[in-house]
Amino acid sequence: MVHRAFNVTSIGSDHIKKNKICQDYSLSFEGNDFAYIIVSDGHGGRDYVRSDKGSEFAVKASSECVAHFIKSVDFEQFKKSSASFLTQLSRSIISGWNDKVWDHFNQTPLSEDELNTLPESARGKVLAQNNIEFLYGTTLIVVVVTKKYWFGLHIGDGKCVVKNYDGSFCQPIPWDEKCFLNVATSICNSDALNNFRYYFCESLPAGVFIGSDGVDDCFSNDEQLYNLYDTIIYLFGRKKFEEVLAELEEDIPKLSAKGSGDDISIAGIIDVDTIQSYMNHDIDNEEHVKKKSEIEEIWIKNGKKRKKFTEKIKVQVVEWIVKDGKSIEDLAAELEIPETKLNKWIIKYSTDGDKTRIAALEEENRKLRLRLENTKRKKK
Repeated sequence: MVHRAFNVTSIGSDHIKKNKICQDYSLSFEGNDFAYIIVSDGHGGRDYVRSDKGSEFAVKASSECVAHFIKSVDFEQFKKSSASFLTQLSRSIISGWNDKVWDHFNQTPLSEDELNTLPESARGKVLAQNNIEFLYGTTLIVVVVTKKYWFGLHIGDGKCVVKNYDGSFCQPIPWDEKCFLNVATSICNSDALNNFRYYFCESLPAGVFIGSDGVDDCFSNDEQLYNLYDTIIYLFGRKKFEEVLAELEEDIPKLSAKGSGDDISIAGIIDVDTIQSYMNHDIDNEEHVKKKSEIEEIWIKNGKKRKKFTEKIKVQVVEWIVKDGKSIEDLAAELEIPETKLNKWIIKYSTDGDKTRIAALEEENRKLRLRLENTKRKKK
């Protein structure tokens, strides 16, 4: 399995209209033994006049800390006490971020415009050089995938979404209930370490995505968000990696314009080999899909009109029963033919192995019907 990493960031359409700086920053890295992705979303607003730099520093500090962590950590010890190790990694990231923030603040004093933008209470803190970190406030999501395990850490809003090999989606990093509407926990808070959430797992994902809240807010529910990531996976399975990146960089600004209007960052790590093998399997099955569509055309259209049941169609019907587990009773009803006729087709056009498979499926369907009937009787 080969995990490829990518990231794209685009300024929000609303920020362009208002001549604001992009607050998002993202990064991806892939090596021989591990890959990682990072997304950070600066808070923006009057209090956080340098949050665009804050998100950049969070990503860079995380990259440095993660690279050192992966090369030095002992796997056996890590898996025994992952929470402890990830807490230490988060502490290192916060420290590295603070160093970068203070270096920037000392080298680049606030301009008069920045000072005038700040509310009076915030201006007093800055003039006293007390707790200036809030100026750079930002969220942070980090995901690392190695050959043996993967983990994520997260503070603030945005989401980490995993595509499993069984096709399902999940969000394994616990959600922070303190993140609501425009309120989010932040790396700039004095209790930032307590607000980091973690996830560690030895079962590798088919794909894992992280996105700033500008992505989430483009959709009304998680299902729509998952569809976006499914589309991205599909593209990587069908096209060259660089072509997909180019498409994403072109399409992400359109997503912002039609959706949240906010800055958008998406980063992902995908098992490209497996995804592409799935796609090739799908290509091999395209003929089966065509056969299914021909059968669908047989079904009732405009009353009693239908196609003739040629020998070719009969063979395809049998293949459909075998591959898709279609109930003989249900299919006979849909095609409006007697079950006895359908059974004759099965005897004539299926192999012994197919007949065994169909018999097993019919037994399953029979038991299911009995359970349903018993349930109905009990209700009565």
